[in-house]
Amino acid sequence: MLQLYDLFLKTGLRPFAFMSDTLHLEQNVTRSDMSTLLILLFRGDLTMSELAAEMGAPLSSMTSIAKRLERKGYIARATSAQDQRVKLVTLTQEGRLLGKQWESIMLGMLGRLETAFSTEEMEQFTTLLFKAARVFQEGGPLKPHETMTRPIKIKIEE
Repeated sequence: MLQLYDLFLKTGLRPFAFMSDTLHLEQNVTRSDMSTLLILLFRGDLTMSELAAEMGAPLSSMTSIAKRLERKGYIARATSAQDQRVKLVTLTQEGRLLGKQWESIMLGMLGRLETAFSTEEMEQFTTLLFKAARVFQEGGPLKPHETMTRPIKIKIEE
């Protein structure tokens, strides 16, 4: 399940756009903001460059997100003691609380998948989801050596 959680973080939580459970949290912050808070919660303090890489966003976009979150009091940015050019981003107490709320909702939604799928189905779902993500990220189909050698039939119960 942590793999799915990580994938959703890196895709800006778009898979949960249709879920009504998150509407109350989205009144104050954007999905990019929430993704940033969750990455910091999950990974710990990061430099702006590391955070931009985790988000898959240009540094200029990450700077805009960070400024917005800092104004709202969810993060703090400080100059690194080792290198004055580097900004270190940390969650504030308020940011940590909001991130924990979002994490709880996400894990609850992922938990619904775990109860609906058997262990084998969950593994297949995760494998297929990562395969689809690679196709979309790379802009094309997988190379023949990356595909499965034999198809697996999945019985879907109603």
